[in-house]
Amino acid sequence: MQTNYPKTYIMRYMGSKLKLIDLIVPKLESMISKGDIVLDLMAGTHAIGYALKPNHPVIANDIQEYSRVIGKGRIENNSISLTQNDLEKDIIPHLNKNKKFNLFKKSYSDTYFSKEQCVEIDNIRYAIEQVKNPTKKALYLTALVYAMGYCQSSPGHFAQYMPKNHPRLKTLRQLSVFDAFQKKVIENHVFFSKYKNRVFKENYRDLLSENKIRKYLGGVKLTYIDPPYSSAQYSRFYHLLETAVNYDHPKLEHKGLYRNDRFQSNFCYESKVKNEFEFIIRSASEMKSKMAISYSERGLISPREISQICRKYFKNVKIHTFKHTHSMQGRGMIMDMREVLITAEN
Repeated sequence: MQTNYPKTYIMRYMGSKLKLIDLIVPKLESMISKGDIVLDLMAGTHAIGYALKPNHPVIANDIQEYSRVIGKGRIENNSISLTQNDLEKDIIPHLNKNKKFNLFKKSYSDTYFSKEQCVEIDNIRYAIEQVKNPTKKALYLTALVYAMGYCQSSPGHFAQYMPKNHPRLKTLRQLSVFDAFQKKVIENHVFFSKYKNRVFKENYRDLLSENKIRKYLGGVKLTYIDPPYSSAQYSRFYHLLETAVNYDHPKLEHKGLYRNDRFQSNFCYESKVKNEFEFIIRSASEMKSKMAISYSERGLISPREISQICRKYFKNVKIHTFKHTHSMQGRGMIMDMREVLITAEN
């Protein structure tokens, strides 16, 4: 079994498949031939698409802008990796010259970050905005996403920040966002492939419309999805990253200072999740694409129910299970949780 798939750590991410790549990707590749196109419909941090990149053209999609940025730098990009020289030329000359970039200082000081860390984020973001090359800009933004995740004063996500008496707060507030950013820039070497890949930022229902299938998705041999499996909306956990890459001064609400325009996935509603699975599975079948679904045994719908939907459209349906340790995003670990991969083909 191949175990040298390219991997890259960006941040702690709910349901990340980074640690399961050597189990999941061989199953996916066994369904198709080298050079076949794979559609990664809910790409997140692009762990699976990046692992598939050496052997397959990848079409990746996610509704979140921070995911599109990561994908532009790591999936579409086949020519640029950043170096210390790039950092010294592109970023450092523009630091501390920030006049209008004060969004984080004004909105988030002493919440998820200290005031000083917010100033660092604003300064780095200002410098990144001066970068004209869109691929390099995406790589710098990805490094900023990493740095924010590394330095955050929260339990592994941005749904809530630590109280002022938390014992870890002092240590976290002393971390330098720029040091973490610089570290990621320098080690951010990208795997280049011979295939032309593409990244979209679309609602999956829009991307799977008849017109866009005809225009963009012709020849897709495998559709892979890794949807949310609980009632927790991803946009609540990563809203600060969306704000950092957009830098669009959103209206903020609630104690968690969430964006008021957060995307709400129907996969997080027990009353809607079955219809969403049916729509995607049916669409893949109509595209003559094989189907693979990552899910949890503790999801809002059971793997058995998902496989039953698959059997309406595909002849050969299998359920594969992998044991792993699951992070509860600051609330401890669940040991020996089973990750499920459902595969379907005709």
